[in-house]
Amino acid sequence: MANTKNEQTGTEDAVLLMFLSLVENDGIEVNVTLNINGAIVSGVLISSNAYYDGITESSKQLKDDTMSRIVAKRFSDLKDAYIKQKQEEGEKEKKQEQGTSATYLHLRNARYHNSAYHSSNTAWWRGKISSVDAFSFDSLI
Repeated sequence: MANTKNEQTGTEDAVLLMFLSLVENDGIEVNVTLNINGAIVSGVLISSNAYYDGITESSKQLKDDTMSRIVAKRFSDLKDAYIKQKQEEGEKEKKQEQGTSATYLHLRNARYHNSAYHSSNTAWWRGKISSVDAFSFDSLI
């Protein structure tokens, strides 16, 4: 019988799962560098709630007021749907040992790196956990 937690996240890496649980459940944030199919992305690992809140707040800075309201509303709706889904999954997760049912991870101030290109702009970033080939935590202090 397959482990439901690993099917959902697509990874069996206990360290990554532990940090994702700390980020989602305890609100910690940690600098991380990810290797994803050869691409290097670094940023601050944040909870999905922080990601949705950040995108919503950033959308308010768009120059087009109509677009700003539409984007803010859509991300607010996405966050509400996410919260509802998490509440429904909460009962299942209580029956399991500690873990996370997340399938995505989220970064604030994300930057892309490679030998020819290093982004100077930062971005909100969302990626599949199952796509992470390697990772390092830049600082745990």
